[in-house]
Amino acid sequence: MAGGDGTNPPVLFVVGTAGAGKSTLVTSFQRWSRFLEVDVLAVNLDPGAERVHYDTEFDVRDLVSLSEVMDEYDLGPNGAQILAADLVAAQAYDIQDELEGLSGDLLIIDTPGQVELFAFREASNHLVEVLGQDRSALIFLFDPMLSRSASGFVSQMLLSNIVHFRLGQPTANFLSKADLLEPDDLERVLEWGERLDVLEAALFEESSARLADDVAAGQRVEFAIGQLRMMEQAQIQPGLIPLSSEEEEGLADILSFAQNLFGGMADTRDGFAADIEHERDDWGA
Repeated sequence: MAGGDGTNPPVLFVVGTAGAGKSTLVTSFQRWSRFLEVDVLAVNLDPGAERVHYDTEFDVRDLVSLSEVMDEYDLGPNGAQILAADLVAAQAYDIQDELEGLSGDLLIIDTPGQVELFAFREASNHLVEVLGQDRSALIFLFDPMLSRSASGFVSQMLLSNIVHFRLGQPTANFLSKADLLEPDDLERVLEWGERLDVLEAALFEESSARLADDVAAGQRVEFAIGQLRMMEQAQIQPGLIPLSSEEEEGLADILSFAQNLFGGMADTRDGFAADIEHERDDWGA
C-alpha cells in the first residue's frame, strides 16, 4: 500500500454525534491494529479536543485552537466551533502537506465532536476531498443509549444517510459502546439495523400511545415511515455492526471494511479472517 508506490495510505473518517466515542475508537483501533502489525496512523481534526490518547501524525490544534478562536474573535463556544471548523477546512492543503509522504497501511481521522460541524459545512466537503484523495470512507458511530428507542435509532439512521449523501463517501455504520447495552436491547437494535420492517413496527408501537391525541406526532411517524420505505425501495440497507472499544469487539470489522474497499494489508497476521468470524460469533451475529 502506502510507501511502495509513493501514494498516501487510504483514509477512514470517524463521524458521529457528540459523545458517540470517536476519539476512544481511534485510540483503541490504532493500538489493536499495531498488535496485528498493521500500521494505522491517526490524525486529530477536532480543534476543541481537550486531549487525545492516540499517537498523532498531525494534530489540528497546532493550527487552530478552539480557545484561541474564542479569545481572538470574542465568540462563545458554539460560534467558535463553527468558525474553527471553517478555519480548519480553509487550511486543507496545509494539512495535506503535513501528511504528504506518510508511509502506513491506513490513516484514521478523528473528526469534530459535533457531526454537523463536519458534515454540514460546505468547506468540509473540500477538506474530505483534499485529505481523502479519492481513497477514503466514513465510519459512522451510532450512540447506544439513543439507539435503544425506535425513534432514536431512526434519527441516527437518517443522519447517517444524510452524512453519506453530503460527503459522498462509502459508509459503514457501527453501534458504538455496544457493551453498555443489555443483551436483549443489543439484539433488538441489531435487528432494526437489518430489517426495516421490524423497525417500522417498533416505531409505530412506540408512538401508538400518543398518536390518537397528537396530530403532530402522527405526522412525524408517517414522515419517518416514508423515509424508511424509500430506503427499502432503493435497497439502502444500512446494517449495523456492534463495536466496543473497551473490549476490542468489532475492530476487525473496521479493518475488514477498509481492506475490502482499498485492498492491501495482505501481510496481516494469519488468522485475521478467523478473528473476524470469532468476533461475530461472540456478538451472536
